[in-house]
Amino acid sequence: MTERRSLDLKLVLSVLAAFLLSMAFTWFLHTRLSERDAYALIDRTFTAVEAEIIDCVDERLVRLCLAVRERLEDDGWPTDTASLAALAQEMKITEISVANAAGDIVASSVTDYLAAPGKPAFNFKTAGGKAEDMMCLVTGPETDYCQPFRSNTANGAWRKFVGVWMPSTGGFVEIGCDGESLRGLSRSSLMDLFRNWRVGGAGGIVVTTPSGLILSDYEEPNREGAYWEAPDDSFYWKREEIEGFPTYVLIPKGSAAVQRDVLVGATAVLNGAALVFVALLVGFVISAFVRRQMRLQAAKELTMAKDIQLAALPNVFPPFPGETRFDIRASMATAKEVGGDFYDFYFTGPDRVLFLIADVSGKGVPAAMFMMRAKTLIKSIAQTGRPLAQVFAAANDALCEGNSSNTFVTVWAGELNIETGRVTYVNAGHNPPVVRRDGAVAYLKSRPALVLGALAGVRYGVGELQLKPGDAIYLYTDGITEQPDAVGELYGEARLLASLAGCADRSEEAALDTVLADVRRHAAGVEQADDCTQLIIRYDGDGGRAAGTNNGQEKGDDHGN
Repeated sequence: MTERRSLDLKLVLSVLAAFLLSMAFTWFLHTRLSERDAYALIDRTFTAVEAEIIDCVDERLVRLCLAVRERLEDDGWPTDTASLAALAQEMKITEISVANAAGDIVASSVTDYLAAPGKPAFNFKTAGGKAEDMMCLVTGPETDYCQPFRSNTANGAWRKFVGVWMPSTGGFVEIGCDGESLRGLSRSSLMDLFRNWRVGGAGGIVVTTPSGLILSDYEEPNREGAYWEAPDDSFYWKREEIEGFPTYVLIPKGSAAVQRDVLVGATAVLNGAALVFVALLVGFVISAFVRRQMRLQAAKELTMAKDIQLAALPNVFPPFPGETRFDIRASMATAKEVGGDFYDFYFTGPDRVLFLIADVSGKGVPAAMFMMRAKTLIKSIAQTGRPLAQVFAAANDALCEGNSSNTFVTVWAGELNIETGRVTYVNAGHNPPVVRRDGAVAYLKSRPALVLGALAGVRYGVGELQLKPGDAIYLYTDGITEQPDAVGELYGEARLLASLAGCADRSEEAALDTVLADVRRHAAGVEQADDCTQLIIRYDGDGGRAAGTNNGQEKGDDHGN
C-alpha cells in the first residue's frame, strides 16, 4: 500500500510537472508570437506613415517651387548666379536651377552646373540616374515632379529635388534642398500630423527633428516642443528616418499581450482537461485545440486589419480648431467583418477643402488593403492641386494597374471653396448625397460615372453646387440604406431622407447619431450587414451670396467613357 501511494504521488507530481512545463512553454511561445505580430503591425504602419510624410513634404515643396517660378517670371528670368543664389537663400532652399526644353541648365545658383569653356552645361537627359527622371516635365504629361531625398547625380551631395514645368518655354524650374533646409521647410507641415493615429489600440506615432525635438506626438496633445526620450521596456517600438525626420512607431506590450493572455488561459483549461481524460479524449482535445487556434488567429488578423482601417481615418472633431467657415463630422460603425468603407477630408489649397466617402467591393483583409491604397492614392494626387476630374482619372488608372482581383471602389468627392461656398464634385458610382437647405432635405441627383479600379482610361465629369451659409451635404455608404430587418426589408433611401428631415435643426453630430440609431431600430436585432459610414459638412461662410445660387441643382455633370 505504501509503495502504491508513493507511485501515485510520483505520477501526480510527474503529471503536474508536465502540466507546468507545458504552460511555461505555451506562455513563452505566445509571448514570442505576440511580439512578432506587434513588430509586423509596426512595419505595416511605417508603410502608411512614410506615404503620409512624403505626401506632406512633397506638397509643401511643390507649392514652394511654384512660388519660385512665379518670382523668376516677375523678375524677368534672371540668369546670373548671384541673383539665383540670393533668391534660394531668401526662400530657405539650397539651390535653384532653370532648364530649357532640351534639358540643359541655362541658369543656376550653382556655378558647377553651368557651361564653361571646354565644359558643357549639365544636361538632365544625358546625365542619367535620377537626373533623367526630371525630363518627365519636358516630355509630359507631368507638370510637377518630386524626387526622394538621395545622392545628387552631379556631385554626390544629398538633395531632394522638385521641379515644375514652364509653360512659356517648355523647360522647367528645379529647386533642391539639403537635409537641413528640407527639415526646416517641412517642419511646420508635420506638426500634429499623426496625433489622431492609433496603432494596436493604445500605441501611436512620434515624429521628431534630428536633435530629438518632437514635432508630432500621439500621446499628449501639448507634448510637441518637448524632446524625445526612448521608451522603457514596456513598449515595442522601432525608428526609421523618413525624408530626414526620425519617426517612431510604438505599441505598449500590455496592449499587444491581451490576445496572448486569452490564448494561454484557454490552453491551460484544455490541457488540464486533457490530463484528466487523456486516454479517451486526447484526439478530441487536440483537434478542438487546433480549430480554436485557427479561429483565434483568424479573428486576430481581422482585428489587426480593422485597427489599420480605423487608424487611417481622421477621428478627432472638430478637425480644424479655429476654422469657423465650415464644420465637418464623420463616423463609421463597423460590421463584424472587416470591410472597405472609408472617408477623408483635407485642404487642397488655402481656401479649398476636399471631402469624400467611399466603399470598396468585397470584405476582409484584401478589401481593407485596397481601401488603404485607394485612400492614399486619391489624397496624394489631390494635394498636388490638380482639378478634381484629373484626380479621379489618375487615381482610377493607378488602381487598375495590377488589379488581378478585379476589386473596385465607389467614391463621391466634393471640393468646397470655403470663401465662396461653391462645391465641385465627382461621383464615381456612389450613392447620391443629401443636401440640406433652409430646413428641407433632398437627394442631389446626378448621373454617376464608372467606379474606380474597373477600367483604365475613363474620363470623369464634374458637377457644381452652390451652398449658402447654413447649407449642408450628407454623404453615406450603402451599409445605411441596405440594412435589412427581420423580414428582409431594406432601410432604404426614403427612410434615410425622413430621418434627416426630422433632425434638420440639430447639430451635425446629432444628425449622424440619429440616422445610425434609426437604422438600428429598423434592424431590430438583425446583425449589421455592412459598415455604416457617414459624413456631413456644413458651410457657415457668407461667400455664397456673392457668388450667386443655383437652387441646389448640379451643373456641368458630363461623364466620359
